[in-house]
Amino acid sequence: MTSRLRILHCLSTREFAGTERHLAELSAIQARDHDVTLLLNRRTADPLTGGDISGFLCPDVKVVRTGAVGYLPALATELRSGRYDIVHTHLGRASARVGWLRRAGLAGAVPVVATLHTSYRGRSYGAHDGLVCVASWQQDALPEKQREISTLIPNWTIPPRSTAEQRAGLRERMRRDWNIPPGGVVIGAAGRMVEEKNFELLIQAWKQAGLRPGTRLVLIGDGPERAELERAAQGCPEILFTGYRTDMPDLLAAFDAFVVPSRREAFGLVLVEAMEAGLPVCATAAGGMTDILAEAPECLVAPGCLASLMAGLRRLEEAGPRLWDMSRYRIDAAARQVEAFYRRYC
Repeated sequence: MTSRLRILHCLSTREFAGTERHLAELSAIQARDHDVTLLLNRRTADPLTGGDISGFLCPDVKVVRTGAVGYLPALATELRSGRYDIVHTHLGRASARVGWLRRAGLAGAVPVVATLHTSYRGRSYGAHDGLVCVASWQQDALPEKQREISTLIPNWTIPPRSTAEQRAGLRERMRRDWNIPPGGVVIGAAGRMVEEKNFELLIQAWKQAGLRPGTRLVLIGDGPERAELERAAQGCPEILFTGYRTDMPDLLAAFDAFVVPSRREAFGLVLVEAMEAGLPVCATAAGGMTDILAEAPECLVAPGCLASLMAGLRRLEEAGPRLWDMSRYRIDAAARQVEAFYRRYC
């Protein structure tokens, strides 16, 4: 029988985006067979959207909050406690702190791995024993030493827990709320409204694409650029902003197609979710999205190219539902791969 592992995940953020969701789902499935602890900030709610990993955590996962002492002292205490077989860090802040403690000889002897949710930085990840890449571009860009201790495990999507009847009801309700005309095509996009998501270019492409009057663009999300994006969309009543939502990916049932205009995407989780929902997609050939759509290159457009994005929107308007092979993006398989990677070190 395989031994039970004592796992510590480390994350220092205040929001709920792709990385936080990844960790919530991974820790939940690991807790079926292992003892899992999360070291989180004292407060984890996004002050803008209210998004918070706390509401998505499995009750079988133990949570340690940093308290008033701050993340670094709490992290040092956990690393030296002897309570863990493996430490797994996520994103730069927590990872860099582990690296600092290890270089200072204050981290104990526990092995440490990280998932690269963005790009590699030696300052954050150079002292780690192992690295999990979620896309091939990350692994290709690693220094030789780090490439030798890396593995490639794509992110995953979880099929909707709702029934087909529930999704049909959500689709009808949301399209009614959005005043979608009968037969109207709804193209969706979702993400944190920041520069790298490039929603500004999407709005510009929409204005110039010459789509039919009944076609709508629905933007899901919030962020520091939202007010500017709403100003850019003035005069286009067919562009709708929903704000931050907690019902993704079920909300995808309300869409007929999906677009991802990002300048950069480490992986492209929202793209995989749209494909899981059976939607035709258009995405920029950026980061992990080239892996995801390697067998459907016609769905990729050049990053930052207005003409390509306009053509992609026109194609989506005419496209019908599409059945994608999603077997590569299942959490059970990913969790087994992560565990096998842990066991290289403990």
